[in-house]
Amino acid sequence: MKTIYISLFISLALFACENASGQNFRNKDILSDSTAFAEFIYTNTHYPLIDFVKNVEGTAIYQFDTDSVGRINEIRLVNSSGSSTLDGEAERLIYEIPMQKRSYHTTHKISINFKLDDNKIFQIGEVEEPPKFHGGDKELMNFINRNFNYPPEAVDICVTGRIICGFVVEKDGTITIIEILRSLYDKFDAEAIRVIGRMPKWEAGKKDGKHVRVYFILPVSIH
Repeated sequence: MKTIYISLFISLALFACENASGQNFRNKDILSDSTAFAEFIYTNTHYPLIDFVKNVEGTAIYQFDTDSVGRINEIRLVNSSGSSTLDGEAERLIYEIPMQKRSYHTTHKISINFKLDDNKIFQIGEVEEPPKFHGGDKELMNFINRNFNYPPEAVDICVTGRIICGFVVEKDGTITIIEILRSLYDKFDAEAIRVIGRMPKWEAGKKDGKHVRVYFILPVSIH
């Protein structure tokens, strides 16, 4: 039986990882609190990669209704940001808004401004509090080992080595933009991407007291 090991590349320096869990919006009526709404959008935005690479910014304006129990429905695009992917992200964010406390039907019109400055991707050495898998490195290793399925077709090949994976830990702890930086074998590469994509939310990294997007490098060793 083959064994999967993982090792963690943090930086040449060591950092103390404190709890950097995201803001809990579940008990806030954020549609009536502009500050809370702005914080919700900042924390939960997953800037589309194509727009990030092309330096695309914009503002999407949407209108939607909340029903008698505070659920959001009938979302309508009023003014496009100029990018279909930014518009799609704005719509996703609206669907992510927690159920509101209002007990009556009402219509809302909101604008979501996508700014690149708020969504810079930092290297791990640039932040004061790096992102952290809940439970630490040991739990991260356990998660990989529990979920990595050794490809049957690779059993007789006797492949050993390391896959170097990179991904972004978003401001809400979600894992996005997974890539293979150094390949080992295509089946192993695909499995590593699958497992990383299944990870639960991390404790997000922080810079200057704010949650930020951080690029994390994770070697997965196959022995």
